[in-house]
Amino acid sequence: MKSIGSQVYIFLSAALIGSVLAGLSSCQSSDSATAETQTSGQDSTQQADSGKSAGPVRISLTQAQYNVADIQVGQPTFQTLSTTLKVNGVIDVPAQNQVSVSVPVGGYIRKINLEPGMRVKKGETLVVLENPDYVQLQQDYLDTKAKLDYADLEFARQQELSRENVNALKVFQQTRSTRQSLQAQLAGLTQRLTMLGINPQQITPANLSRTIAVPSPVSGFITEVPVNNGRFVNPADILVQITNVDHLHVQLTIFEKDISLIHAGQVVRFRMGGDVAGAETQLNHRATIFLIGKSIAADRTIQVLAHADGKDSDYTPGGYVTGLVDIKTQPMLALPEAAVLSYGGKSLIYILEDKQRKPTVYQFRQVEIKTGIRENGYIAITLPTDIDPKQTPIVVNGAYSLLSKLNNSEEE
Repeated sequence: MKSIGSQVYIFLSAALIGSVLAGLSSCQSSDSATAETQTSGQDSTQQADSGKSAGPVRISLTQAQYNVADIQVGQPTFQTLSTTLKVNGVIDVPAQNQVSVSVPVGGYIRKINLEPGMRVKKGETLVVLENPDYVQLQQDYLDTKAKLDYADLEFARQQELSRENVNALKVFQQTRSTRQSLQAQLAGLTQRLTMLGINPQQITPANLSRTIAVPSPVSGFITEVPVNNGRFVNPADILVQITNVDHLHVQLTIFEKDISLIHAGQVVRFRMGGDVAGAETQLNHRATIFLIGKSIAADRTIQVLAHADGKDSDYTPGGYVTGLVDIKTQPMLALPEAAVLSYGGKSLIYILEDKQRKPTVYQFRQVEIKTGIRENGYIAITLPTDIDPKQTPIVVNGAYSLLSKLNNSEEE
């Protein structure tokens, strides 16, 4: 987009060309001067009429003026231009990365030293709990294990006697059933102890423990600690909330009317709520859309997820974001930006209406149009219905010179 300085330079250049055009007008031969005087008279009449009515604004140039202004004409072309959609959202943590830590068997908290924001590693001790039930589980394990050892011996003895037909088959079957029941009990106790973080293979009558250490199941940051030292926690209670920030998403909120413009693979340029607000150039974060929601909320919005570039540690979960989504539009009618003038709050172009000969005179008409997206030196336009874009020559270079000459004529 041209800067204000560039626009001032263009207008000054156009004014200088207008002065040259006026000088050329006074230097024509007497015949040309007469013809030009007649043409100028016609222009003046038209301009005067245009001041009184809403008729078309026209301007005429001789061949010499046409050459000095470097007028070039052409037709609009179809260009695929990009626009942007403003979006808001938050930094989102996937459900699998949010962990609520609890225990299968409750207990009293005997040690806890956690604060929100602390980083913990997987396996690191979070809380130490105490409960006599932990001792009872270990005791039950040892008792069942001892009974199973005896049942194994009895099973082997009864099996041997059964082969020799010394004992009845019923006794052997009872021994086998008892042994299988004890095996099931021992397996269940093994799983319960393992869930508490107790290694069954290391349990002996001499090292029964009434406390357990609750380890961190993942690496991440502590986000919530709803408990305190000395409190009894049940299996349904949450001890610690941990967030793993290794894989964050940008969750965007898109209005229903705009969702048709969104598709996977689009780039989102955004900034965090804590970043300095400002121009588009300060949207220094990037993300790529990968998932579009299929449900509409009560406020007629749809959730869209994007993968953020860069390090996940640069983002704060739950942080507010605002940004722009780059959108490719369908091909639309467009002109070079130099062909479209902004003057008096209007967007204007010039079309070549007629070319007279002997002497050569070019007649142009000023036309107001509607403009749209600007990109890569082109601007999308909407022409009046009476103009055929395929047949009407439009000034694509030198439009500022025509506007300058028109303004000079009005001043005179």
